[in-house]
This record gives sequence, C-alpha cells and structure tokens, in this order.
Amino acid sequence: MYINSTVNKKNKNPIIILGGFLITEDAYLATKNIIENISGRKVYIVDVTKGDWFKSNSAEGWVNILKKVKDKVAFALEETNANKVDLIGHSSGGIMLRLYLSSEPFKDVIFNGKSTTRNLITLGSPHQAIKATPLRRFVDEKYPGNFFQNINYVSIGGEVSINSNQTSILTKIIARNSYKSISGDKNESGDGLVPISSSLLKNSQQIILQKTVHGGIFGKNWYGSDSRIREWWNQVNWK
Repeated sequence: MYINSTVNKKNKNPIIILGGFLITEDAYLATKNIIENISGRKVYIVDVTKGDWFKSNSAEGWVNILKKVKDKVAFALEETNANKVDLIGHSSGGIMLRLYLSSEPFKDVIFNGKSTTRNLITLGSPHQAIKATPLRRFVDEKYPGNFFQNINYVSIGGEVSINSNQTSILTKIIARNSYKSISGDKNESGDGLVPISSSLLKNSQQIILQKTVHGGIFGKNWYGSDSRIREWWNQVNWK
C-alpha cells in the first residue's frame, strides 16, 4: 500500500504509545516495530503494569499512569533531540491522553502535554458513552472533542461482524452487551468491544477500519496489526 512519504519525511517526531486497560508493554512490541518501519521514526511504549491499571479506577491511579507518560515523553524528546511528539492511545489510553494534554492541575499535578504534542491518535477509545466511568465522563465533559486547537486529533474506530470467522469466542459473547452498555444500542456496529459512535471523537478526523477488532484477544486484525496500521497511517492528516 502507498504511504504518503512527503508528509512523513517532514514529520520526524518520536511517537509515544499508551496502551489500554490491563494490556502491558509486550503486547505492543510488534506494533512498535511496524510503525518504526513504516515511518522511519522512533517509537516508545509507556510501561504500564497490570497493577497500575488495577488502580486506574481512582484519580490517583490516572496520575500515576500519566506521570509515566510525561517521563517517557521527556526521555523521547531528549534522546531524539526533537521538540514535539505524536501520541497514540489505544482504548482507555486514548482517553487518558486527552487529559494529559491539559495545562490545568489534576489532583495538584500539571501535565501540559499540549506544549510538546502535535498529533493525538486514538484507537478504539470509548470517548462518548452513556455509562462512562466518572473519570472518563470528566474528561469528555471538561475537554470535549478536539478541545485544544493546537492539537491534531485523529480518532479511529473498527467495524467487524460479530459472528464472522475473524472474531474470537470472547467477542461473540460480550460484544452486544458491551455496545449496549456504552451506547445504549446492542445492534450498533463496532470493534467487538467499543461501538463506532463511541470510538469516533467528535470534531476530530475520523477513520473507520473495516474488519478490525478491538485487540488481539478479540480476533484477527486489530488496530495494531500490520495491515491495519498501514491502512490508518496513510489516512491520517498529519500536522
């Protein structure tokens, strides 16, 4: 597939990946390598443990993870001698990164990620939800849509037939209940966990990937698979 090399040659920002709930660094190593090969850029994964994720039902837990993001960004900027980074957030990680951009104190900590970020790309993140957790609801109410105008927001959602050969047994069991819990419509299309209406952030650049599941345990071809990365990478309007 053709890659927009003109855009990518201009943008040599390091890339930071923040994964999803209970997903550890090793699950993104193949994704990291693929993106480095496609882009010619350095890619860094925020090391978040399962223990860190178990604590993320509290504001203090979010602060702990976002401090790790801030440290990784600082390390990447120093190592590459760059001024800006591009952020990729998978699932819950995408919502957390929206908060990371803010320069307002959160539990007395200021992250101000917008000062060192150019593009924020989210993969299957449940941005809008009728039954959002309190912290997710806080982010979406406080910083809705493409809130920070100096940031290029790109949201990517997947669409897959629940009963296809591509999906795992887990997807077949939980998809409809998950969709209903998040959007209120069990028959909505989605990636096996997050419905399209939730994963596409309002007023962002929106990309829908066909036959794409939420993560590796949900079936074949998730957002971080080789073919899917190449598909969404070429569609992003890089800033």
